[in-house]
Amino acid sequence: MDKPLSPAETSKADSRFLHGAIADELTTDSLEFSKAATAILKFHGVYQQDDRDIRKTGVKQFGAMVRVGVPGGFLSPEQYLALDALAEKGDKSLRITTRQDIQFHYVLKANLHSVIHEINRSLLTTLAACGDVARNTVCSAPPVERAEGEDLEPYVRFIGKSLKPKTKAYYEIWVAGEKAASVEPPPDDVDPWEVEPMYGRTYLPRKFKVGFTYEGDNATDVYSNDVGFASHSENGKIVGFTVLAGGGMGQSAGVKQSHPRLADPICFIGPSKEEVLEIAAAVVTIHRDYGNRTNRRLARLKYVLDDWGPAKFKEVLEERVGRKLAPPRELTWQSGLDRLGWHRQGPAADGTPRWFLGVRVIAGRIRDFDEQRQVRTGLRRVVETFGPRVQLTSLQNLYLKDIREEDKSKVSAMLREHGIVDHQELPPVLRHAMSCPALPTCAQAITESERIMPEVVADVQAELNELGLPDEVVHLRTTGCPNGCARPYTAEIGIVGASLNMYSIYLGGTPLGMRLAQLFAQNVKREQIAGKLRPLFQYFREEHNPSEGFGDFCHRVGIEELKKVSEPLFASA
Repeated sequence: MDKPLSPAETSKADSRFLHGAIADELTTDSLEFSKAATAILKFHGVYQQDDRDIRKTGVKQFGAMVRVGVPGGFLSPEQYLALDALAEKGDKSLRITTRQDIQFHYVLKANLHSVIHEINRSLLTTLAACGDVARNTVCSAPPVERAEGEDLEPYVRFIGKSLKPKTKAYYEIWVAGEKAASVEPPPDDVDPWEVEPMYGRTYLPRKFKVGFTYEGDNATDVYSNDVGFASHSENGKIVGFTVLAGGGMGQSAGVKQSHPRLADPICFIGPSKEEVLEIAAAVVTIHRDYGNRTNRRLARLKYVLDDWGPAKFKEVLEERVGRKLAPPRELTWQSGLDRLGWHRQGPAADGTPRWFLGVRVIAGRIRDFDEQRQVRTGLRRVVETFGPRVQLTSLQNLYLKDIREEDKSKVSAMLREHGIVDHQELPPVLRHAMSCPALPTCAQAITESERIMPEVVADVQAELNELGLPDEVVHLRTTGCPNGCARPYTAEIGIVGASLNMYSIYLGGTPLGMRLAQLFAQNVKREQIAGKLRPLFQYFREEHNPSEGFGDFCHRVGIEELKKVSEPLFASA
């Protein structure tokens, strides 16, 4: 006897291909959407939220988080400025996510249609930025000097567009204007494969993430994706991709079977966009057909890989594409970090030198914090004045590209004028720290993340300074719950929300993104995190090998040894 579908599966089946009641509810005076509508709004890139600080007073102040999918993080100057202007209809900030999206927070229901409509006018979309579909396609493609044949941007745009849902619901509701409320959804007897040839009526069991990267440059954490493509080049031309599958960072509190997982190398394929799409779509359909539809907490593709193993997964993949696939190529990694600061980009079409600037954006939050730190205004002025293309990164930073050599000093001066300093002037731990938004907006948050990250980083930096390690770059990431949106499970230090003001500490990941951290301590108060780490920093100072980072050191000595070192008697010796 088949197990009953989860409520989420039933909601999708009843949504009539993502129409639901959204159009009707947009016309009402209510400040919130119904539960049924919010379940489908996710596929349209919208999460209904309320301010959880205000909720403590007994009042719910509803708004929406609107997520804009930006394939590969690539934005024209006009698109960046359009998004900047729309921030006025939210909390006056833009937030770069770890999936190279842009999020707006506190968008009122009354403004929702106009915001999404304007996003589409700028040739961007919120469709499939959330929901049980293939989400924004990411790409660690910093604009370093590369041959034209190595460019990943065409792949990213092609795959991102091809994996979008095909239902017309999104365009009828958000783009067609006044026609939206009168559009009739498809009748119940419509063949789901005519409307959604890949997804069907119930779409995927859970979200699905796609990532691209150059071999050697893992700034997207490609192993954290459901399917990843690592390019291989010869003589300035892409010759194919190693395909990885089954990654995912999330785990659910209280569900022992749930866990973060790194993707496995599966096969090697040729360089054509069509073959890449064929493989990506086949992996999507495996998730569609074999993912868990009764328990959403165990519904990611990674659990299929757990059950099958890479060999069986490859066999099923080969059955779907109708041919044998070559074994994966060996992958080596030199970097997993953004290229912050000034770097040569390669010449323009007329041969003149061009540069790009990697700008550190702490926690991805682009806003004017005070008179001294006007991040949003400063970036807007640079884009208006110099017209650079913008690329968002998976590490919550951004690149300003195509800058002429004679404009470099002017760009730097303008940023500094607005309090945006060079990354080297920041304390080492703060340069690469990441966090999820968590409270007060995220409904899944158990405790704080973005708002406490600077304090945790400052406390950790103070311990390192006191121990004579002021220049040690330790990569730290915080999240407000175990879902792991800031990828703490691959960090050297992962701080994961467990309960109110209490955190779990994970140690031993790597900036290269190819190793999971291990659980070191549970239920540590925020104020005690740095103190808990102090004896480990002291041990690291005395025992680490030359050029060995903190994460590699923790991995080498092992979690059990680190626990012994952190015991009070040892720590006080």
